[in-house]
Amino acid sequence: MKKLIAFFLISVLLFTAAACACGAQQQTVTHRGEITVYCDNALTTDLLIYFQANQDCLVTCEVLNAETDYEAFASKIGAALLKDEAIAQKLRDAGWTETEDWTNAQKEKNEQMFGFTVLVSPKNSDTGRKTAKLLTDWLVGDGSYERTVTTVSGGCGCRREQTTVTITSDAGELVKDAHFAKLVNP
Repeated sequence: MKKLIAFFLISVLLFTAAACACGAQQQTVTHRGEITVYCDNALTTDLLIYFQANQDCLVTCEVLNAETDYEAFASKIGAALLKDEAIAQKLRDAGWTETEDWTNAQKEKNEQMFGFTVLVSPKNSDTGRKTAKLLTDWLVGDGSYERTVTTVSGGCGCRREQTTVTITSDAGELVKDAHFAKLVNP
């Protein structure tokens, strides 16, 4: 009798595990974009962490310094967020250009907020240009997008709910954060 009960319990547990496994779905993670951003202030890398999290973009950040080979920038892709006009000029000399993604209102907001000079590489692909646009929109508080969030509850008797949420730029709040005070335009 004990063997029969044990066999029955094992069968129920295996059936339950198989049912849960069959009901599970794999989800592929996709991001809205990927970009390399060059900056002349190490604090900008902290700011870009917020951009990456808020706008669901993968960001590689490199800080420019005295050892940077600016002539090599002619072949690089990405965007640059700069505070130092001399460094901005070195990148312009390497063929980088001012972003054309901002409206006049966004340019004014940039001056009131962080005041970055934003340069983009002429070698950027369409995807790189789109991600640079996401960055410039986010910097002035205009970036937003809708995302579908799925919640699962109920264990193996899964109940899935999908909710659409709008995620907006948090740059307007970051300007007020004391941590980023050195980046804010005086």
